[in-house]
Amino acid sequence: MKSMTGYGSAEGCVGKGVLFAEVRSVNSRFLDVNCKIPFSLYCLESKIKKAVQSRCLRGKIDVFIKERKDIAETLEMKVNTKLVEEYKKCLNQVVKMVGAKVSSHLLEVVDLKDLIVVREKPLNVELFWKQIERVILDALCRHDSMRKKEGEATKRDQTKRLSILAQVCSSIEKAMQARQKGILKSVTSETSSETASTLDKFDVTEELTRLKSHIAQYRSLVHKNGGIGRQLDFLIQEMHREINTLGSKASDSKVSGFVVAAKTEIEKLREQVQNIE
Repeated sequence: MKSMTGYGSAEGCVGKGVLFAEVRSVNSRFLDVNCKIPFSLYCLESKIKKAVQSRCLRGKIDVFIKERKDIAETLEMKVNTKLVEEYKKCLNQVVKMVGAKVSSHLLEVVDLKDLIVVREKPLNVELFWKQIERVILDALCRHDSMRKKEGEATKRDQTKRLSILAQVCSSIEKAMQARQKGILKSVTSETSSETASTLDKFDVTEELTRLKSHIAQYRSLVHKNGGIGRQLDFLIQEMHREINTLGSKASDSKVSGFVVAAKTEIEKLREQVQNIE
């Protein structure tokens, strides 16, 4: 059993720089992965989502990635050769025209930045994917570890509540059996047909049998790995339906108290299940 709520982060060397990855998740009916990553890494978004999907089955998951230090040099500087040659040609002409007193040194009369072309080099981030993936998987591993710990705590509490629910069912069964015995004691030949009708009306054996079956299935599921949240949610709906039917059929103040107790435990189970993967 795993919780859908979790957090994990990691940092590692990628290329010439350092990459930081963070994974956060909350509960959701389906798997919803959102990536907030540098523009230079957008081409890797599908691979990042695939890595998350390999570890998570449900939940709203946000992945944050940023470069602590640039993973590669992206700026390139080159001399504008043609412009330098034109400047030099013009300068030589000026010197000849006005005399040797005018400086013939190009850098004394022209700003260096005018002679340099700065451009951004295309970065092939695919070359760094294995390193990037390692950082992301490390963050996902820590995220998964937190989800497992929370899931284990939820499982312990759910197991305890299932035991309480099973005890309540046993109490309902005993109360109904005692009531049936009381009805049978008052049977006379004249009222036998009415008694049979009354016993049939108050018979909750079917509801109790199904309720016990749901509890047994639930108890079995909480010890399984993988996505069990939806199955547990379905069983809770069925348990709630059975206990409602049972309460309306029993029509007994003592049993009504047990029904309220059962509904309380089922509702607590429901609240927790909303966060189980």
